[in-house]
Amino acid sequence: MTLRDKMLAVMTEVNGELAERQELVESIAIALLTRSNLFILGKPGQAKSHSINLFRQRITGMRQFERQMSKQADEEQLADDPVYQNLKTELDAQICQLSGDGDADGAFELLRKNTEKLNAYRAAFAALHPSEPTVQTAGKIPEADIVFLDEIFKANDGILNSLLAALNERRYTNEGHTYNIPVISFFTASNEIPNFADPQEKSLEALYDRLQIKVVTEDIADRGNRLALLKKKQSGSTGQVLSTITLDELLAMQQEVKAVTVPDSINELADDILCELRRGGISVSDRKYLNFAPLAQAKAWLEGHGSVQAQDMISGRSRVTIPSWMLF
Repeated sequence: MTLRDKMLAVMTEVNGELAERQELVESIAIALLTRSNLFILGKPGQAKSHSINLFRQRITGMRQFERQMSKQADEEQLADDPVYQNLKTELDAQICQLSGDGDADGAFELLRKNTEKLNAYRAAFAALHPSEPTVQTAGKIPEADIVFLDEIFKANDGILNSLLAALNERRYTNEGHTYNIPVISFFTASNEIPNFADPQEKSLEALYDRLQIKVVTEDIADRGNRLALLKKKQSGSTGQVLSTITLDELLAMQQEVKAVTVPDSINELADDILCELRRGGISVSDRKYLNFAPLAQAKAWLEGHGSVQAQDMISGRSRVTIPSWMLF
């Protein structure tokens, strides 16, 4: 079985557990094959995270980090370990309460002790791991192969700023230390797109543009598909994981995708699409246009083509010759 056959088998098996999610499943595959980021727009309950988890379960050795974003989320929830987080939270609370504490001397003494405790923990970790960041990151973004961030646009400004470099350059800054991260793909979801004309939401535009692949999910439309999935759920039956690929095989697939050629005619077609969209008032950034090729190469590879063909530029949603990654 070829590497392509293995990927197609995984996609078929995942689709068998879902209903009317073929475009999403294909987009997950393309994101992983190209180390790209995927944004899913859809209402709650449309199996967005479930689709990603089903796919991830079939890639052995892959580490996943998942978090639902909120304005209250702290950046350290993404990168720090629970011990450090608890110590810092306790220290923050003591600082907030200090002004109203009648026993100022006692409060400052407690503050000093807890500060020493926090610094001791950081120093101990640094001594044990001299080549690693001073804050433990096990099981978090810096050590994940894929990351799923739900309700991405509800993240606070601190998290959004740290994510920009992570999404675009796969570099993460924490506690003043910047280092490369192994994340293959970021998967994100939301039930709405920000209003970029609103000054308060304008800052989200840079983040949005770094999500190269975008998919819209809808409620299951076909009655037969709904009833079939309902019956499967009521019976408690879940499909067996029969088709798998290893992380090393995924990396080898990525190399095969890179070997797919992109003819000049395809570049010209992409430029024609860009100009037509811009004439129609649809904004397409230079970043998105200049990085279309890997996504087209992955679609061509899945179709068994050695070079990108015009049909590989067709969106599964619109069925017109407009790449779906240019439509948002």
